[in-house]
Amino acid sequence: MRESLRRAVFYGVPCGALSVIVFRDSTLFLLNKVAKVMPLAAYLQAPGPYGLPWLAWFCLLGGAGGCILALFLRLVPLPDLICGAVLGVAAAYLVPQHLPRGTPAWVLPLIGAAWGWGTAFLLRPLALRGRG
Repeated sequence: MRESLRRAVFYGVPCGALSVIVFRDSTLFLLNKVAKVMPLAAYLQAPGPYGLPWLAWFCLLGGAGGCILALFLRLVPLPDLICGAVLGVAAAYLVPQHLPRGTPAWVLPLIGAAWGWGTAFLLRPLALRGRG
């Protein structure tokens, strides 16, 4: 049991950080370029907290959230992709987002669900549910 929790933490951090780039910011990019519902807010390089670019800041937060999500998926026997999306929506409301003014209200839960689903999707091949 202890080894499987260690694996969940070890693999959850990079999967959560990668999910920010691949799923969260890609969703924002598509909302800007295809749906044209908001100004560009993806892949921000502007300085954010502690002088880090916003993208690096969200990757750090995504890594921490990925660790928590991996532990949750390891300990609770629920469907992983659905739980990832639901926990991602909850995380989107807990973590302050840097979205432009005039962003529709439904964008925040959508990008949270994209991050959570993407993290659970990236964790899926690592077989954290099995013996290990």
